[in-house]
Amino acid sequence: MIDVKTIKKVVYDLCVQANTTLPDDVFTKILNAYNSEKNSDAKQALGLILQNAQMACEKKMPLCQDTGQVLVFLKGKCFPENTYDAINEGVKKAYEENFFRKSTVKNALFDRTNTQTNTPCVIYTEITNSDDIEIELLIKGAGSENVSAAQMLSPTASEEEILEFAVSVVKKAGSKGCPPYFIGIGIGGTIECAGILSKKALLLDENIDENHENLAQKIKNAVNKLNIGTAGLGGTSTALDVKILTGFTHIACMPVAVTVNCHSSRHAKNIIDRTGRVHLCTTKNKKAKSNVGLKAQPTVKVKTSEIKQIQFKQGQNVLLSGEIYTARDAAHKRIVEMLQKGEKLPFDLKDKVIFYAGPCPCQEPCIVGSIGPTTSARMDKFAPILYKNGVIATIGKGERSEEVKKAIKQTGGVYFTVIGGIACYLSEKFKKKELIAFEDLGTEAVCRFEVEGLPLRVELC
Repeated sequence: MIDVKTIKKVVYDLCVQANTTLPDDVFTKILNAYNSEKNSDAKQALGLILQNAQMACEKKMPLCQDTGQVLVFLKGKCFPENTYDAINEGVKKAYEENFFRKSTVKNALFDRTNTQTNTPCVIYTEITNSDDIEIELLIKGAGSENVSAAQMLSPTASEEEILEFAVSVVKKAGSKGCPPYFIGIGIGGTIECAGILSKKALLLDENIDENHENLAQKIKNAVNKLNIGTAGLGGTSTALDVKILTGFTHIACMPVAVTVNCHSSRHAKNIIDRTGRVHLCTTKNKKAKSNVGLKAQPTVKVKTSEIKQIQFKQGQNVLLSGEIYTARDAAHKRIVEMLQKGEKLPFDLKDKVIFYAGPCPCQEPCIVGSIGPTTSARMDKFAPILYKNGVIATIGKGERSEEVKKAIKQTGGVYFTVIGGIACYLSEKFKKKELIAFEDLGTEAVCRFEVEGLPLRVELC
């Protein structure tokens, strides 16, 4: 007999597994990309990604600071009463007890207050003929979700047109979603159905037949020719894998959805049989201890107090030490509103370094949980104002707008990038923490940190 307590426990375990341990096939694809990569910067980045996976697995820490929106795919013939409540309770318990970041707000438009539980999660239910209940979980970070897209193509669209659309989505994404990517493509149904198919495609072990596989390989090859590469550094691996699911549709429709997923494809699945016994389905990463030889790239050690005196070069690798501040979307909005109203800020912006980050919580004496960059482009509408008010440098991931580039040139500022998806590794570089402002924003509050040897790359100067 399957009861809600078992469902809650299974969802709890899946949340922990997916957030801390890469599936074996995902790790293998990243390792293969590392072994075949010729671009030295991209190879080093892949090496750090593998090292981060090992650390997260050993420490049971999140692979990424964005512990995501939880998507649950539920299959079965009959479900206990209150199954949805049990699923959400399992997510809530996992995120509270394991110090995962809570990223769900109450309402997308009218009330962006954090629920502080990472619930409700997104649940898709499929009725089958089986007495067993299958629960598959996907952790979806916002950086890659924000660069995903859907489009209604002509019903006579060819495979080549679908390929062109998929490639255009990845080209526009650039390095914003933490490449190399896993790409799921859904074709059919209606616009929302195609989106669900694209999410389910990400969970496939392999494409369902030769037609799907051939198109997927064509798209993968075309994407890899974009030379975006790991963390936007160029190289052979922009897409690690492409999976496609297709279905029925209206005679006048061709809905196509492309879901972009970062290199940490975080998913896990269990089956509860009719007796209540749990069967583990997702193979955990057995290669976490694979040795990766990291060849150190030339770097310059820099203190934050010295940034104004240094003539940086684009592409330069830097190990940064000193004082930095974390602030992202909600904090930037408040800071700019205060500046516009002439109000006194909670901290002086002059010569400050702002890291676009919302870290995971942690248990004392830990300084910070997993921490990494969020997509810088979301701060572009605020960045020129902050640079002009004294900010000397920002740290994030991905490309910046022309307006930001102009502001950096005019003010003598710097934009550093840091590899996305190595949040467990980066957490060890943070030595002191102090809450400065906007405590009510939770992970988006402004904090002052002391860092030591934070690995960065000069993107704009």
